[in-house]
Amino acid sequence: MNRFWKAIALIAALLFLGACGEQTFSNGEESGSYAGILIVEGEEYVWEGELEGSEYSESARLGAITQSTAPEVMPSADFSSNFLAEGAEIYTSNEDPDVLLAKRHDGSWDVFRKSAEQE
Repeated sequence: MNRFWKAIALIAALLFLGACGEQTFSNGEESGSYAGILIVEGEEYVWEGELEGSEYSESARLGAITQSTAPEVMPSADFSSNFLAEGAEIYTSNEDPDVLLAKRHDGSWDVFRKSAEQE
């Protein structure tokens, strides 16, 4: 195999491996390859997906998102997110103390779990 084809094969393999490692999401407004992060009471929560069925139910309302950052920016302030829009309401879950539920403006719900690094 000549040098040209070896270089092409190497580039294709690197592109394939790079694409396999991406985590994508869509928050209804933007999409990207970043984890959806929510900061509440100094704790980091990671987006797990949209709430489907009755897996979780909301309990106490904790507050609402006051600061929304770009998807590639790590939020740091309390009640900030790089995934949720400002005004999204945050609730505790009746079923799991490590799960928070976020109610979006359109009425849909998202599930966030406390980051494993903080447990």
